[in-house]
Amino acid sequence: MRTTLLWSLLLVLSCATLGCGDSGGGAADSGSDTDTDTDTDTDTDTDTDTDTDTDTDTDTDTDTDTDTDTDTDTDTDTDTDTDTDTDTDVDAGSPDGGTTPGDAGTTWVTIPGGTFQMGSTTSSDEQPIHTVTVPSFEMLQTEVTVAQYGACVTASECTVPGSGGTYDNWGVAGRENHPVNEVDWNQATAFCTWIGGRLPSESEWEYAASNGSSENIYPWGDTTPSCTYAVFNEVGGTAGYGCGTGVTMNVCSKTAGNTSHGLCDMAGNVWEWAQDWYHSNYSGAPVDGSAWEVPSGSYRVARGGGFLSSAANMRAADRSNDTPSNQSHVLGFRCAR
Repeated sequence: MRTTLLWSLLLVLSCATLGCGDSGGGAADSGSDTDTDTDTDTDTDTDTDTDTDTDTDTDTDTDTDTDTDTDTDTDTDTDTDTDTDTDTDVDAGSPDGGTTPGDAGTTWVTIPGGTFQMGSTTSSDEQPIHTVTVPSFEMLQTEVTVAQYGACVTASECTVPGSGGTYDNWGVAGRENHPVNEVDWNQATAFCTWIGGRLPSESEWEYAASNGSSENIYPWGDTTPSCTYAVFNEVGGTAGYGCGTGVTMNVCSKTAGNTSHGLCDMAGNVWEWAQDWYHSNYSGAPVDGSAWEVPSGSYRVARGGGFLSSAANMRAADRSNDTPSNQSHVLGFRCAR
C-alpha cells in the first residue's frame, strides 16, 4: 500500500516537472496561428481597395468632358461672326450725315432730322403751308439707274420695265447709268423693298430737296434753273428736252444742282414716285414726316420734275401725281429708309 502511494507521488512530481498534455496544447496554438492566416485574408480585402483605384479611371472620362469644352470654343467663333453683322449696322450711317454703300451699287445718304415749313403759296395743292418735323432718315444719293434695277430683275425680285419707246431707257446700250423709267409705283416699291428700303414719304422728299429750309426754292438754292443745275427742258419745245439731248442723262450729271447733303437730280431727269396717296391740298396732312396713307386715293404722289419739264417743276415744293399702275418715260424713283 505504501509502495503504491509512493509511486503515485513520484508520478505527480514528474508531471509538475516535465509538464503533462503538451501535445494537445501544441495543436491549440497551431489553431491560433491559423487565425493569423485569416488576418492575411483580410489583407486580400485590401486588394479589393486596389480595385477601387480602378474607379479613378472614371476621372479620365471627365477629361472627355473637357473636350466638350473645346466644342464650346467653336461656338465662340460663331459670336465673332455676329460681330460682322454689327459692322453691317454701322454701314447704316449716322445722324451726323455721310454716305454708305448699299445693295446693287446704290449709295445711301443720311439726312439729319429737323423741322421745316412744308408747301408754298404757288399752287393750291401746295397749301396750306404747315410745320412738319421729320426724323432722321436715309435716302439714295441718285435716282435708281437702269443697271441697278437690272440687278433686281436678274435676282427675280423685280419685273421688267416698259421699253421700246423713244424715251425708254431699259435695254438701250449706253443708258445703263441713266435713271430707270417706265416703272410703275408697285415696281418701284418692290425694288426698294429688295434693297431694304421703301419709297420716301412726300414730306421726307420735300425736306431733303429743300435742304430743310423753306427759303430754298430749288435743291441748289434760289438761283433760276438752268441746265447747269438740272436735266430739264430749259428752252421749251422738243428741242429743249433733256437739255437738248432729247432724253434723260446719266445720274449725277449736274452736280452743281446737288443738295447740301449731296443728293443728285432732286430736280429734273425723271419724276420720282413717293409713298403717299395724292390729296388735292395739305389739309389734314401728317406733321411727323410719315406718308399720308389714310384716306387712300386714286393717284400716288410724284416729285421733282423730269427731262421734259419746265423750270416751274424744278421747285422743291412742286407736286404731281399719277395712277400707281402707270408706266411712263417721265417716271422713275429713288428709295429711302
